[in-house]
Parts: sequence; structure tokens; C-alpha cells
Amino acid sequence: MTKNEKNRADLNDGLDHVKDLPGFDKGHPHYFNDQMIDHLLEICLQLAGEIWVNRDRQAVMEHLLATKGKVTPEMIEEFKPDAEMKQELKDARKVFSQRIFGSLYADLEDGGKAEFMSGVVKGES
Repeated sequence: MTKNEKNRADLNDGLDHVKDLPGFDKGHPHYFNDQMIDHLLEICLQLAGEIWVNRDRQAVMEHLLATKGKVTPEMIEEFKPDAEMKQELKDARKVFSQRIFGSLYADLEDGGKAEFMSGVVKGES
């Protein structure tokens, strides 16, 4: 496995809760019948990604300030979290993504499948 493949696998680790959503597979960006809703969802996904990057960098900066007493751009870019911090970030990312995208599952019962039609999520009865 190449370094890029490992990094991509690491990014997808812990995202099992979104794998059942339509559009999860790469190259399948169609989620809803209404294309405008797909565009709005894409905007939300992009914004959530940007927010998470900022939170991740903030955690790194806070860690560096607490442990080194200073922060430089180079220190941030070169920082490698230890196993404990990696797990904390992974757990925080999961909570963040579930809070942001949990409404997509709001009408589903345990084990239900989503039926996406014109922006309305309906669970199986």
C-alpha cells in the first residue's frame, strides 16, 4: 500500500456510519432527485470539511503551546500526533460528523434503509 493509499484509508477510518448513504461511493455524487439539493449538500460537506480542518489545526496549536510554549507554521505542518491524540481526534471527528450529518438519519429506524426523494428522507416501515 502506498503512502497516499494509507492516508486515504486513514481518512475513511471510522466513517462506517456514513457508508450506507447514497453518494458515499467515489464518483457517485447524486444523492437526491432535485439537483439543487445535491448542490446544497455539497456546500455543507465542503464547509464541514473546512471546519474540521480548522478544529484539527487548533488542537495541534493548543497541544504545541501546552507542550512547547510556542507555535510556528512549520511546527504545525511537521507535527505528528501520538497514538492518544490520534484517537482523541478520531473520536472528536466522529462526534462532529454525527452531529452535523445526523439529521440525514433522523427518520430512520435501526437498520432501516434511506429512500432519498426530492430532499425528503423516508425510512422503511
